[in-house]
Amino acid sequence: MSSDTERLFSAAYIHEKIDIPYKYLTMLMTKLAKADLLEVTRGRNGGFSLSREVDNIFLVDILNAIDENNCTNCAFSESECDELNPCSLHDVYKVPKQALVDMLLTTSLANIDPKLM
Repeated sequence: MSSDTERLFSAAYIHEKIDIPYKYLTMLMTKLAKADLLEVTRGRNGGFSLSREVDNIFLVDILNAIDENNCTNCAFSESECDELNPCSLHDVYKVPKQALVDMLLTTSLANIDPKLM
């Protein structure tokens, strides 16, 4: 998509540009719209646009919207892993895990290279 919050992009256009399955794309776009990250304009000249400026949409917002924010879970244990019930890699993973969480909380779409979008 674009940093231009006024421009509308059709699902077909986005599908062609990023080459992911159309059905999966529309499911993602619906979730992003329900989370108020996208505006939807219906009709012949309709499409999707960002609902707010790119510096106010963070990676964590996107992951939460599509139900993919697993960063608070332990990557090495199927059971609950915390300070009281640590897995075998709990202490080693604590620092990189916090760095990942911090990155997701502080990186907005404005911080991403436009060539990647």
